[in-house]
Amino acid sequence: MTQTPEPVEATLRRAQLLVGKAVSFAVALDNLPALDLPAAAGSELDAAQLRAIAALYLASELERAGVLPAVEDLMRLVRSGALPVDLGAATPLLERFWLSRNERATRAERETFLASLFGDGSERRGGAAFENLFVDLCEALYKLDEHASNSNWGGVAQQARVRTTAARLLDAVGRGTNGMTAFFATEVLDTLKAALQILTHEDVRHALGVRDAEDVATVVAQRVRRPVPGSWPLHLRRGRAGMTILAWLADAAALLGDSRPLLAVDHPVITAAVEWLQLSLELTESPEEAEGRSVYEPAFAGAGAGA
Repeated sequence: MTQTPEPVEATLRRAQLLVGKAVSFAVALDNLPALDLPAAAGSELDAAQLRAIAALYLASELERAGVLPAVEDLMRLVRSGALPVDLGAATPLLERFWLSRNERATRAERETFLASLFGDGSERRGGAAFENLFVDLCEALYKLDEHASNSNWGGVAQQARVRTTAARLLDAVGRGTNGMTAFFATEVLDTLKAALQILTHEDVRHALGVRDAEDVATVVAQRVRRPVPGSWPLHLRRGRAGMTILAWLADAAALLGDSRPLLAVDHPVITAAVEWLQLSLELTESPEEAEGRSVYEPAFAGAGAGA
Protein backbone atom coordinates (compact mmCIF):
# COMPACT_ATOMS: atom_id res chain seq x y z
CA MET A 1 0.00 0.00 0.00
CA THR A 2 1.34 3.43 -0.96
CA GLN A 3 1.71 5.74 2.02
CA THR A 4 0.07 9.15 1.68
CA PRO A 5 2.75 11.87 1.89
CA GLU A 6 2.56 14.05 4.98
CA PRO A 7 1.30 17.55 4.07
CA VAL A 8 3.92 20.27 4.40
CA GLU A 9 1.74 22.03 6.99
CA ALA A 10 1.83 18.93 9.20
CA THR A 11 5.61 18.72 8.83
CA LEU A 12 5.94 22.35 9.90
CA ARG A 13 3.76 21.69 12.96
CA ARG A 14 6.10 18.86 13.99
CA ALA A 15 9.06 21.17 13.50
CA GLN A 16 7.42 23.86 15.62
CA LEU A 17 6.82 21.35 18.42
CA LEU A 18 10.53 20.53 18.43
CA VAL A 19 11.43 24.20 18.57
CA GLY A 20 8.85 24.85 21.27
CA LYS A 21 10.64 22.40 23.58
CA ALA A 22 13.97 24.07 22.85
CA VAL A 23 12.66 27.59 23.46
CA SER A 24 10.93 26.58 26.70
CA PHE A 25 14.19 25.21 28.07
CA ALA A 26 16.16 28.29 26.95
CA VAL A 27 13.66 30.61 28.66
CA ALA A 28 13.80 28.50 31.83
CA LEU A 29 17.60 28.84 31.91
CA ASP A 30 17.35 32.60 31.51
CA ASN A 31 15.10 32.75 34.59
CA LEU A 32 17.47 30.77 36.81
CA PRO A 33 19.57 32.65 39.39
CA ALA A 34 23.30 32.77 38.84
CA LEU A 35 24.68 29.45 40.10
CA ASP A 36 26.71 26.48 38.98
CA LEU A 37 24.37 24.17 37.10
CA PRO A 38 24.81 20.41 37.50
CA ALA A 39 26.41 18.50 34.66
CA ALA A 40 23.08 17.03 33.55
CA ALA A 41 21.82 20.48 32.58
CA GLY A 42 24.47 20.72 29.91
CA SER A 43 23.25 17.50 28.29
CA GLU A 44 19.68 18.73 28.40
CA LEU A 45 20.70 22.01 26.83
CA ASP A 46 22.43 20.13 24.04
CA ALA A 47 19.26 18.11 23.45
CA ALA A 48 17.13 21.26 23.41
CA GLN A 49 19.41 22.95 20.90
CA LEU A 50 19.50 19.81 18.76
CA ARG A 51 15.71 19.80 18.55
CA ALA A 52 15.85 23.36 17.26
CA ILE A 53 18.59 22.35 14.80
CA ALA A 54 16.42 19.46 13.61
CA ALA A 55 13.67 21.93 12.73
CA LEU A 56 16.19 24.26 11.10
CA TYR A 57 17.34 21.43 8.86
CA LEU A 58 13.82 21.25 7.45
CA ALA A 59 13.94 25.03 7.03
CA SER A 60 17.27 24.79 5.20
CA GLU A 61 15.81 22.36 2.66
CA LEU A 62 12.75 24.57 2.13
CA GLU A 63 15.15 27.48 1.65
CA ARG A 64 16.95 25.48 -1.05
CA ALA A 65 13.58 24.75 -2.61
CA GLY A 66 13.03 28.52 -2.82
CA VAL A 67 9.95 28.85 -0.60
CA LEU A 68 10.80 32.15 1.11
CA PRO A 69 12.59 33.71 -1.87
CA ALA A 70 9.50 32.96 -3.97
CA VAL A 71 7.19 34.91 -1.67
CA GLU A 72 9.67 37.74 -1.23
CA ASP A 73 10.01 38.08 -5.00
CA LEU A 74 6.25 37.76 -5.53
CA MET A 75 5.73 40.56 -3.00
CA ARG A 76 8.14 42.85 -4.89
CA LEU A 77 6.65 42.03 -8.29
CA VAL A 78 3.08 42.74 -7.17
CA ARG A 79 3.92 45.95 -5.32
CA SER A 80 6.00 47.30 -8.21
CA GLY A 81 3.29 46.53 -10.76
CA ALA A 82 5.61 44.21 -12.71
CA LEU A 83 3.13 41.41 -12.08
CA PRO A 84 -0.33 42.95 -12.72
CA VAL A 85 -2.61 40.32 -11.19
CA ASP A 86 -5.40 40.31 -8.62
CA LEU A 87 -4.50 37.89 -5.83
CA GLY A 88 -7.97 38.12 -4.28
CA ALA A 89 -8.23 36.92 -0.69
CA ALA A 90 -4.47 36.28 -0.61
CA THR A 91 -3.74 40.01 -0.91
CA PRO A 92 -4.01 40.70 2.87
CA LEU A 93 -1.66 37.79 3.53
CA LEU A 94 0.91 39.26 1.17
CA GLU A 95 0.47 42.71 2.72
CA ARG A 96 1.11 41.32 6.21
CA PHE A 97 4.18 39.55 4.88
CA TRP A 98 5.39 42.86 3.44
CA LEU A 99 4.71 44.87 6.61
CA SER A 100 6.63 42.37 8.75
CA ARG A 101 9.69 42.31 6.45
CA ASN A 102 11.82 44.37 8.84
CA GLU A 103 10.92 42.18 11.82
CA ARG A 104 12.50 38.99 10.45
CA ALA A 105 15.88 37.88 9.22
CA THR A 106 16.82 38.81 5.69
CA ARG A 107 17.56 36.21 3.05
CA ALA A 108 21.30 36.77 3.50
CA GLU A 109 21.01 36.44 7.29
CA ARG A 110 19.02 33.21 6.97
CA GLU A 111 21.49 31.73 4.51
CA THR A 112 24.46 32.69 6.69
CA PHE A 113 22.95 31.20 9.84
CA LEU A 114 21.85 27.98 8.13
CA ALA A 115 25.23 27.64 6.45
CA SER A 116 26.92 27.89 9.85
CA LEU A 117 25.03 24.73 10.83
CA PHE A 118 24.72 22.73 7.63
CA GLY A 119 27.02 24.43 5.13
CA ASP A 120 25.74 25.50 1.74
CA GLY A 121 26.70 22.39 -0.21
CA SER A 122 30.17 23.64 -1.08
CA GLU A 123 33.64 23.17 0.36
CA ARG A 124 33.85 26.93 0.91
CA ARG A 125 31.09 27.02 3.53
CA GLY A 126 31.62 23.56 5.05
CA GLY A 127 28.65 21.99 3.26
CA ALA A 128 30.66 19.01 2.08
CA ALA A 129 31.82 18.29 5.65
CA PHE A 130 28.27 18.25 7.03
CA GLU A 131 26.94 16.22 4.10
CA ASN A 132 29.70 13.63 4.46
CA LEU A 133 29.10 13.25 8.20
CA PHE A 134 25.35 12.95 7.64
CA VAL A 135 25.91 10.33 4.95
CA ASP A 136 28.17 8.39 7.33
CA LEU A 137 25.49 8.37 10.04
CA CYS A 138 22.71 7.37 7.64
CA GLU A 139 24.80 4.55 6.21
CA ALA A 140 25.66 3.32 9.72
CA LEU A 141 21.96 3.33 10.59
CA TYR A 142 20.73 1.41 7.58
CA LYS A 143 23.59 -1.11 7.85
CA LEU A 144 22.81 -1.79 11.51
CA ASP A 145 21.60 -5.31 10.66
CA GLU A 146 24.47 -6.06 8.28
CA HIS A 147 26.25 -9.28 9.35
CA ALA A 148 24.26 -8.97 12.56
CA SER A 149 24.99 -11.24 15.49
CA ASN A 150 21.71 -10.24 17.16
CA SER A 151 18.37 -10.07 15.33
CA ASN A 152 17.13 -7.23 17.53
CA TRP A 153 20.19 -4.99 17.92
CA GLY A 154 22.55 -5.93 15.08
CA GLY A 155 25.98 -6.41 16.55
CA VAL A 156 28.62 -4.75 18.69
CA ALA A 157 30.56 -3.43 15.70
CA GLN A 158 27.43 -2.07 14.02
CA GLN A 159 26.25 -0.34 17.18
CA ALA A 160 29.73 1.11 17.68
CA ARG A 161 29.70 2.55 14.16
CA VAL A 162 26.39 4.29 14.81
CA ARG A 163 27.74 5.76 18.05
CA THR A 164 30.95 6.96 16.42
CA THR A 165 29.29 8.57 13.41
CA ALA A 166 26.58 10.12 15.61
CA ALA A 167 29.21 11.62 17.92
CA ARG A 168 31.13 13.11 14.99
CA LEU A 169 28.01 14.69 13.54
CA LEU A 170 26.99 15.95 16.97
CA ASP A 171 30.38 17.61 17.43
CA ALA A 172 30.31 19.24 14.00
CA VAL A 173 26.77 20.61 14.30
CA GLY A 174 27.39 21.81 17.84
CA ARG A 175 30.11 24.19 16.64
CA GLY A 176 27.52 26.29 14.83
CA THR A 177 25.08 26.38 17.74
CA ASN A 178 24.57 29.28 20.13
CA GLY A 179 21.98 30.59 22.56
CA MET A 180 19.94 32.15 19.75
CA THR A 181 19.47 28.93 17.78
CA ALA A 182 16.05 28.06 19.22
CA PHE A 183 14.73 31.61 18.89
CA PHE A 184 16.00 31.87 15.31
CA ALA A 185 14.30 28.56 14.51
CA THR A 186 11.00 29.90 15.86
CA GLU A 187 11.22 32.96 13.64
CA VAL A 188 12.17 31.03 10.52
CA LEU A 189 9.39 28.47 10.96
CA ASP A 190 6.78 31.17 11.56
CA THR A 191 7.96 32.91 8.38
CA LEU A 192 7.84 29.65 6.41
CA LYS A 193 4.30 29.01 7.60
CA ALA A 194 3.19 32.47 6.45
CA ALA A 195 4.98 32.01 3.12
CA LEU A 196 3.36 28.65 2.43
CA GLN A 197 -0.08 30.08 3.19
CA ILE A 198 0.53 32.50 0.32
CA LEU A 199 2.10 30.08 -2.14
CA THR A 200 -0.60 27.44 -1.62
CA HIS A 201 -3.49 29.92 -1.66
CA GLU A 202 -6.12 29.08 -4.29
CA ASP A 203 -6.42 32.71 -5.44
CA VAL A 204 -2.66 32.97 -6.04
CA ARG A 205 -2.61 29.77 -8.08
CA HIS A 206 -5.68 30.89 -10.03
CA ALA A 207 -4.23 34.34 -10.73
CA LEU A 208 -1.03 32.85 -12.13
CA GLY A 209 -2.77 29.99 -13.94
CA VAL A 210 -0.74 27.24 -12.30
CA ARG A 211 -1.39 23.99 -10.48
CA ASP A 212 0.42 24.16 -7.15
CA ALA A 213 2.83 26.10 -4.90
CA GLU A 214 5.90 24.83 -6.72
CA ASP A 215 4.52 26.20 -9.98
CA VAL A 216 3.89 29.56 -8.30
CA ALA A 217 7.55 29.63 -7.30
CA THR A 218 8.53 28.74 -10.88
CA VAL A 219 6.53 31.62 -12.37
CA VAL A 220 7.96 34.11 -9.88
CA ALA A 221 11.56 32.98 -10.44
CA GLN A 222 11.13 33.25 -14.19
CA ARG A 223 9.74 36.77 -13.84
CA VAL A 224 12.74 37.97 -11.85
CA ARG A 225 15.13 35.94 -14.03
CA ARG A 226 16.36 33.93 -11.07
CA PRO A 227 17.35 30.25 -11.42
CA VAL A 228 14.52 28.02 -10.28
CA PRO A 229 15.52 25.57 -7.53
CA GLY A 230 14.30 22.26 -8.87
CA SER A 231 12.65 19.30 -7.20
CA TRP A 232 10.63 21.05 -4.51
CA PRO A 233 8.92 17.80 -3.31
CA LEU A 234 12.31 16.09 -3.02
CA HIS A 235 13.68 18.91 -0.86
CA LEU A 236 10.60 18.76 1.37
CA ARG A 237 10.91 14.99 1.85
CA ARG A 238 14.66 15.24 2.38
CA GLY A 239 14.15 17.98 4.95
CA ARG A 240 11.53 15.88 6.73
CA ALA A 241 13.81 12.83 6.82
CA GLY A 242 16.78 14.89 8.02
CA MET A 243 14.66 16.50 10.72
CA THR A 244 13.58 13.05 11.93
CA ILE A 245 17.20 11.87 12.13
CA LEU A 246 18.41 14.96 14.00
CA ALA A 247 15.44 14.80 16.39
CA TRP A 248 16.40 11.18 17.15
CA LEU A 249 19.99 12.31 17.70
CA ALA A 250 18.74 14.89 20.21
CA ASP A 251 17.23 12.07 22.27
CA ALA A 252 20.14 9.68 21.74
CA ALA A 253 22.95 12.17 22.48
CA ALA A 254 22.96 11.49 26.22
CA LEU A 255 23.28 7.73 25.56
CA LEU A 256 26.28 7.80 23.22
CA GLY A 257 28.67 7.04 26.06
CA ASP A 258 26.60 4.08 27.28
CA SER A 259 27.68 0.54 26.45
CA ARG A 260 24.13 -0.70 25.93
CA PRO A 261 22.61 -0.93 22.40
CA LEU A 262 21.63 2.52 21.13
CA LEU A 263 18.67 1.42 19.01
CA ALA A 264 16.98 -1.65 17.58
CA VAL A 265 17.15 -2.69 13.92
CA ASP A 266 13.45 -1.81 13.44
CA HIS A 267 13.73 1.75 14.80
CA PRO A 268 11.84 4.30 12.60
CA VAL A 269 14.95 6.49 12.29
CA ILE A 270 16.49 3.81 10.06
CA THR A 271 13.66 4.26 7.56
CA ALA A 272 14.33 8.02 7.62
CA ALA A 273 18.04 7.40 7.03
CA VAL A 274 17.37 5.21 3.99
CA GLU A 275 14.93 7.80 2.60
CA TRP A 276 17.43 10.64 3.15
CA LEU A 277 20.14 8.75 1.24
CA GLN A 278 17.78 7.92 -1.63
CA LEU A 279 16.51 11.49 -1.89
CA SER A 280 20.04 12.90 -1.78
CA LEU A 281 20.92 10.68 -4.74
CA GLU A 282 17.79 11.73 -6.62
CA LEU A 283 18.55 15.41 -6.05
CA THR A 284 22.11 14.92 -7.29
CA GLU A 285 20.85 13.27 -10.44
CA SER A 286 17.86 15.59 -10.96
CA PRO A 287 18.17 17.57 -14.24
CA GLU A 288 16.27 20.49 -12.71
CA GLU A 289 18.65 20.57 -9.74
CA ALA A 290 21.73 20.28 -11.92
CA GLU A 291 20.68 22.93 -14.44
CA GLY A 292 18.95 25.27 -11.99
CA ARG A 293 15.76 25.61 -14.04
CA SER A 294 12.31 24.07 -14.27
CA VAL A 295 11.03 22.14 -17.29
CA TYR A 296 7.47 23.27 -16.53
CA GLU A 297 6.19 26.21 -18.56
CA PRO A 298 3.30 27.91 -16.74
CA ALA A 299 0.29 29.29 -18.58
CA PHE A 300 1.00 32.74 -17.16
CA ALA A 301 4.63 32.96 -18.33
CA GLY A 302 3.99 35.47 -21.08
CA ALA A 303 1.78 37.93 -19.21
CA GLY A 304 2.75 41.25 -17.69
CA ALA A 305 5.84 43.37 -17.98
CA GLY A 306 9.34 42.07 -17.34
CA ALA A 307 10.75 42.46 -13.87
